[in-house]
Amino acid sequence: MKNEECIFCKITRKEIPSTIIFENDLNLAFLDIFPISKGHTIVIPKKHYITLEDITNYELNELYKTVKKIATMIHEKLDIDGYNILQNNFTAAGQVVKHFHVQIIPRNIDDDTFRVKIPRNQANKSELNTVLKKLEL
Repeated sequence: MKNEECIFCKITRKEIPSTIIFENDLNLAFLDIFPISKGHTIVIPKKHYITLEDITNYELNELYKTVKKIATMIHEKLDIDGYNILQNNFTAAGQVVKHFHVQIIPRNIDDDTFRVKIPRNQANKSELNTVLKKLEL
């Protein structure tokens, strides 16, 4: 499945230039043109899926093998302290390109380009149980 208007599909078809750092039959990894940090990489399946809910389990597993390979390479070769793996689904979560993708964002201890804010308000047992009841299968 391909989407004719999708920018990432155009990249996989080589209709738009990109800086590809890895490619196999299923996946493509390229440097982000609007990087949060040096080496910011996008890993995509070549088939067009919009969100995590759409991609097949097989292709998801293969994609994350690629993510691991590329993240390890970035960590070893770019002299960084760590990296974030980011994957957004739907507009409310920050997904801009409607093609399933994983971002690898290189990090250093002293950088301030990207921060994840983690709330420090502990949920009470009643709130947790309410959510649990909604999620029970």
